[in-house]
Amino acid sequence: MGVTGKVVFASGRSVDFDIWVLDLSSGRLAQLTHGHYLNDHPKWSPDGQQIAYVSTQDDGIASLWLMDGDGGNKRQLTSGVYCQYPAWSPDGQDIFFSGNGTHGVDMSICSYSFKTSKVTDVCDYPGIESAISCSPDAGKIIFASTSTHVDAYRPRGATDIIEYTLSDRSFRTIFEHPAHENDPVYSPDGTRIAFTSHRNHLSEDDFQRAFNEYRTVVMEGTNAEARIAMQKLKSLEGDSDVYIASNDGTNLIMLTNDRHVDRGVCWSPCSNYLMYSSHSVNGSGTDRLHIINSLNGEFLPFEYDRAPLEREMGVQRVLNRTWSQRLTPDRIERLFLQPAFLGAERHPDWAK
Repeated sequence: MGVTGKVVFASGRSVDFDIWVLDLSSGRLAQLTHGHYLNDHPKWSPDGQQIAYVSTQDDGIASLWLMDGDGGNKRQLTSGVYCQYPAWSPDGQDIFFSGNGTHGVDMSICSYSFKTSKVTDVCDYPGIESAISCSPDAGKIIFASTSTHVDAYRPRGATDIIEYTLSDRSFRTIFEHPAHENDPVYSPDGTRIAFTSHRNHLSEDDFQRAFNEYRTVVMEGTNAEARIAMQKLKSLEGDSDVYIASNDGTNLIMLTNDRHVDRGVCWSPCSNYLMYSSHSVNGSGTDRLHIINSLNGEFLPFEYDRAPLEREMGVQRVLNRTWSQRLTPDRIERLFLQPAFLGAERHPDWAK
């Protein structure tokens, strides 16, 4: 395949996800967590020796957990705090995350300190913050947040990409588009940003025009016209692609351009590749991992044996539950299964 390293990701269905590691050189999969609860959002420590992740195994609250790279020495870091999207500081002394911190129900960006074992609030931006990444120089944090300009002229829930400078506590909007912008992450050298967007090659004006046409038809058109307009808008909002840009938001490049929902992007340690999860917008599939060249947008041939993932979810037991099912080839039965039944892979993170 030509790529090396180890990728940690979440695999499962519904709210039962576990953390797995894939060795890209050997193709070997290892399951690191077990149990019928959520284990999600895994992130390698800067030295590649530990994994921070989110789990509901203790009290049903998505808390921050830590384990060794082989799944050993699991320990809970937070309690009573809702956590998601952990991101390590470059020195490995802190873990940033999106959570309710000391605010109760108000989501903000927080950090867990290994020195003090305490959670502190880092910054509170209007909206809901998610998908956090820390710059390699430790000076900035980038994240997605629901837009502060959501109104009748922007799609509900539109998200922008914001950068926060820790030294002067200032915010800067890097991408503010009427479409949804998500999953921002700095390249290993900090010069570029990868993210996903629903803009579909459309400029801000073109996307806004399409949304305004939808609003007009819904308010003034017939029910049939409104249904057509709604399907057109859903077609735009349901199709996301991978983009990269310079860290100041310039030199924007669209890397993927297909009818898929692309999300959860991460960089390879050498910065030459991106991995992300994707599924078809027509509902005929569910999230699988893909690798793309960050320089030219070419896809790398990439396959992994999903048999261990499906065994953990009990797919084979269901496929062969009755005598008639045992007589029917599994490949035939699979054609009639809902895609979600076979599970999904999401939130990959790549280390050496």
